Amino acid sequence: VLYQNSPNPFSQSTEIKYYLPTSVSKASLYIYDMQGSQLKQINLTTRGNGSVTISASEFNAGMYLYALIADEKEIGVKRMILTK
Repeated sequence: VLYQNSPNPFSQSTEIKYYLPTSVSKASLYIYDMQGSQLKQINLTTRGNGSVTISASEFNAGMYLYALIADEKEIGVKRMILTK
Protein backbone atom coordinates (compact mmCIF):
# COMPACT_ATOMS: atom_id res chain seq x y z
CA VAL A 1 0.00 0.00 0.00
CA LEU A 2 1.28 3.48 -0.85
CA TYR A 3 -0.01 6.41 1.22
CA GLN A 4 -0.17 10.12 0.40
CA ASN A 5 2.87 12.07 1.54
CA SER A 6 2.47 14.37 4.52
CA PRO A 7 2.59 17.31 4.61
CA ASN A 8 1.55 18.02 1.04
CA PRO A 9 2.38 20.60 -0.25
CA PHE A 10 5.71 20.82 1.60
CA SER A 11 8.60 23.28 1.74
CA GLN A 12 11.11 21.59 4.10
CA SER A 13 10.57 17.83 4.09
CA THR A 14 7.76 15.34 3.62
CA GLU A 15 7.15 11.77 4.74
CA ILE A 16 5.93 9.03 2.41
CA LYS A 17 4.45 6.06 4.28
CA TYR A 18 3.95 2.61 2.85
CA TYR A 19 3.08 -0.94 3.85
CA LEU A 20 4.79 -4.00 2.38
CA PRO A 21 3.90 -7.59 3.28
CA THR A 22 6.78 -9.87 4.30
CA SER A 23 6.23 -11.89 1.11
CA VAL A 24 7.61 -9.02 -1.03
CA SER A 25 11.21 -9.73 -2.00
CA LYS A 26 12.14 -6.44 -3.74
CA ALA A 27 10.54 -3.02 -3.48
CA SER A 28 11.53 0.49 -4.51
CA LEU A 29 10.10 3.98 -4.38
CA TYR A 30 10.65 6.04 -7.53
CA ILE A 31 10.29 9.80 -7.84
CA TYR A 32 9.52 11.36 -11.23
CA ASP A 33 9.10 14.86 -12.53
CA MET A 34 5.98 15.74 -14.54
CA GLN A 35 7.83 15.02 -17.81
CA GLY A 36 8.25 11.40 -16.69
CA SER A 37 11.98 11.58 -15.97
CA GLN A 38 13.08 9.42 -13.03
CA LEU A 39 14.84 11.63 -10.49
CA LYS A 40 15.42 9.24 -7.62
CA GLN A 41 15.15 5.57 -6.69
CA ILE A 42 14.96 4.47 -3.06
CA ASN A 43 15.30 0.77 -2.29
CA LEU A 44 12.92 -0.22 0.51
CA THR A 45 14.19 -2.78 2.99
CA THR A 46 11.51 -2.41 5.68
CA ARG A 47 8.58 -4.83 5.56
CA GLY A 48 5.34 -4.03 7.33
CA ASN A 49 4.81 -0.30 7.91
CA GLY A 50 7.66 1.87 6.71
CA SER A 51 8.34 5.43 5.68
CA VAL A 52 10.78 7.52 3.68
CA THR A 53 11.54 11.21 4.31
CA ILE A 54 12.15 13.41 1.28
CA SER A 55 14.10 16.64 1.76
CA ALA A 56 12.97 19.70 -0.19
CA SER A 57 16.63 20.56 -0.88
CA GLU A 58 16.89 17.57 -3.25
CA PHE A 59 14.41 19.01 -5.78
CA ASN A 60 13.20 22.26 -7.33
CA ALA A 61 9.77 23.64 -6.52
CA GLY A 62 7.04 21.92 -8.50
CA MET A 63 4.83 18.87 -8.75
CA TYR A 64 6.28 15.35 -8.65
CA LEU A 65 4.95 11.82 -8.96
CA TYR A 66 6.10 8.99 -6.73
CA ALA A 67 5.50 5.32 -7.39
CA LEU A 68 5.83 2.19 -5.28
CA ILE A 69 7.04 -0.84 -7.23
CA ALA A 70 7.05 -4.21 -5.44
CA ASP A 71 8.27 -7.39 -7.15
CA GLU A 72 8.10 -5.58 -10.51
CA LYS A 73 4.44 -4.59 -10.04
CA GLU A 74 3.20 -1.04 -9.71
CA ILE A 75 1.42 -0.77 -6.36
CA GLY A 76 0.45 2.88 -6.51
CA VAL A 77 1.31 6.34 -7.80
CA LYS A 78 0.68 9.61 -5.95
CA ARG A 79 1.45 13.30 -6.46
CA MET A 80 3.40 15.58 -4.18
CA ILE A 81 3.90 19.33 -4.42
CA LEU A 82 7.05 21.12 -3.32
CA THR A 83 6.83 24.84 -2.61
CA LYS A 84 9.80 27.06 -1.81
